[in-house]
Amino acid sequence: MELIMKFKSLIYLTAFVFLAFSQTACEDIVEVDVEQKQKKLVVDAFIDNQLQTQTIRLTESIPFFDLPGTEPPVTTATVVLADTSTGKIFPFIHDSMGYYRWNPNEMSGDTLTVGSSYALFIIENGDTVVGITKLYPTADRIDSLRTVPTKGNGPPFIDTGRYCEIFAYDLPGIGNHYWLKTFRNDTLLGDINDLNISQDMGNNSNGQDGDLFIYPVRFSQLNEFLRPYVDGEKVRVEIHSISREAYFWFQLIVNESNNGGLFATPPVNIMSNLFYLNQNPKRGIAGFFNVAAVNAAEITVVE
Repeated sequence: MELIMKFKSLIYLTAFVFLAFSQTACEDIVEVDVEQKQKKLVVDAFIDNQLQTQTIRLTESIPFFDLPGTEPPVTTATVVLADTSTGKIFPFIHDSMGYYRWNPNEMSGDTLTVGSSYALFIIENGDTVVGITKLYPTADRIDSLRTVPTKGNGPPFIDTGRYCEIFAYDLPGIGNHYWLKTFRNDTLLGDINDLNISQDMGNNSNGQDGDLFIYPVRFSQLNEFLRPYVDGEKVRVEIHSISREAYFWFQLIVNESNNGGLFATPPVNIMSNLFYLNQNPKRGIAGFFNVAAVNAAEITVVE
C-alpha cells in the first residue's frame, strides 16, 4: 500500500510540473497604456554663483512610456529669484523651449552670495510655486587635478590608459554636501551612473571630516572606464555645494533607477522641495531647487 501511495504521489508531481511548464512555455507581449492621472510642472532649477548665464527650465510631465525629451516646454511663466537676506530680485526671462535665463552682473551687485538664503517664485496660469534654499560653501581646497596611468587588467579598467583623479578636501565640520561634475572636452558626463555626490569627505561614519575625498569620490566616479583619456583632451572637474535635501533627493533618484530584480521594492514618488502657495493647483509639482557655490580645476591631458 505504501508503495502505491508513493507511486500516486509521483504521478501527481509529474502532472503538476508538466502543467507549470505548459503555462510558461509561451509569452504574450502585453501593451500597457499607463494613463497619466495628473500632469506635473517639472522644475529644473540647479543654479550657481558663477558669473555666467544661469538657467532654469520648466516643462510639463509626460506619461511613463513616452519618449524622454518630448516633454512640452512651459513658456508663459514668470520666474523670479529673490535674496531673502537683502530683498534683491533677480528675474529669469524666457528664452525658448522652456528655458528661463538670468545674467549676473558683478558691477551692479547682481550676484549670488555664499551664506544667503534664496527663494524661487514661479507664477504660471494662476498657480504660484515657491522653493527656498541656502547657498552653502563648497570645498575651497583643490591641491591638484591629474591623470593617472592605469593598466587595463579587468573591471572597471577595461582599457589601459590615463584616468582622472582630483585631490580635493572636504570643508571642516560635519554636514557638508557636494556634487562633483566631470566635463570631458566641455561635455558633462551626465548619465545617472556618472552622478558623483558626497556627504562630507565621503565617509564620516567614524567621525572622519575635513580630509581628502575618499577614493570612490575623487577617482572612481569621475571616469568613464571604457574610454581612457588621450593626449590633448581637456578635463574639468567642478565641485558644487548642494543642500542636505538635494543630496538625499539625488540618492532617491539613484535608488529608484536601480530598483529592479528579485529584491525590488515598490517604487516611490520622488519628492520635491518646491510647493504651491495656492490651493487646488492645476498641476502637480516635480523637480528641485538648489543654489550652489562652485570650485573647479581643469587640465589638458599630456601623454
